[in-house]
Amino acid sequence: MRVRPAGTATTVILIGAGVLTGCSAPGEATFATGDAKRAVVTVVDDTTAAIGGEWDIYSGPAVEGCTISDGRDGAAYSYITTLRPGGSDPEADVVAVERLWRDRGLTTERYESGGSDPILGVRGVGSAADSLDFLADVRMYSLSGLSACAEGDAVQMQNDGE
Repeated sequence: MRVRPAGTATTVILIGAGVLTGCSAPGEATFATGDAKRAVVTVVDDTTAAIGGEWDIYSGPAVEGCTISDGRDGAAYSYITTLRPGGSDPEADVVAVERLWRDRGLTTERYESGGSDPILGVRGVGSAADSLDFLADVRMYSLSGLSACAEGDAVQMQNDGE
């Protein structure tokens, strides 16, 4: 994976549709921030490797605030990557991502945007990452992940360069 900023208006529109916000893991134990970061980076990187191609890091892994299940403030990591152009068979890639995530114990849900030429997608939820979202279109793929909420002070972590 090469690292370069991807900041066009098209990217913002497609990525913005796929970013899942919020963070809490009701009834689950909290994670250490290092474990949360590793978990989301691993699942995103393994997913991009399974699809193949030259993915760009759009954002992250970046720490952000969240709420732990007991109501305390915590820290989570968001990680967003893009592949431009997307693959030649978005439907097959959605199936492959869904299979990979299910094999890792994630709950998945397929969806598509409206219109005559819908963008296909799959969401994943599980302990490895609080939420994942893969959007597949021949013009561009995007993959966003949000880690489980961990104990930590997101503002202080950001101030410390995290």
